[in-house]
Amino acid sequence: MPFDPYVPLIVIGLIIIVVFFAGRPKTDTASESPDEPPTGAELIEHLQRTLGVAIVVESVVSVETSEPPDTVTIKATLMSGQHSTKVTVAGPTESDAWAALARAAIAWRNSDFQHIPIWWGSG
Repeated sequence: MPFDPYVPLIVIGLIIIVVFFAGRPKTDTASESPDEPPTGAELIEHLQRTLGVAIVVESVVSVETSEPPDTVTIKATLMSGQHSTKVTVAGPTESDAWAALARAAIAWRNSDFQHIPIWWGSG
């Protein structure tokens, strides 16, 4: 039986390709679609990881009036370690209210760097 020296190389190449594609994470096409913006909850989750603070949303209330502008109010608690503060933000649309909550969280995080540890051993 003749031995072809290329067969082991082809088999190794196929194994490498299978391992490479099996190890890649599956992408969620719904969340990465450029047509659909991320939801407020997804943005807040990203903000929590980035800032290292917890944001607990207590309520999202939409007040529709007979004449514009309508108002969306979000009440939340910002927490980091033993420190917390309650915030209430509002906007003419829900996306504006979520953006206002994000700005409030960033402002609280940056307001006094001494009350929120930035790295180990500080505070």
